Amino acid sequence: MSVLSVFHIEVNPATEQGFLADATKTLPLAQKQKGLLYLGVFTPLGEKNKYLVLSEWDSEASIEVWRNDPEHNKVMAKAGQYVKNHSIKRYTSKE
Repeated sequence: MSVLSVFHIEVNPATEQGFLADATKTLPLAQKQKGLLYLGVFTPLGEKNKYLVLSEWDSEASIEVWRNDPEHNKVMAKAGQYVKNHSIKRYTSKE
């Protein structure tokens, strides 16, 4: 059963370019992860500095492997300087 990870991010306007630079480096790494079925980055219409990262994984275990990846952790360690607010939720089908 697949797992959806929904990551809402609000970025500090002054550091948005740094956020985008790190995201550009990180997305190709994520796309190579075993178990990743889909990855998309979206911005809401009419709002600035906000992002939605939607990913679908084959299992929660695959997400955990990605969360513990050393390259991913390097970027996440810098997230505090970019991110104003964030939330992460995971969903699975009732089927």
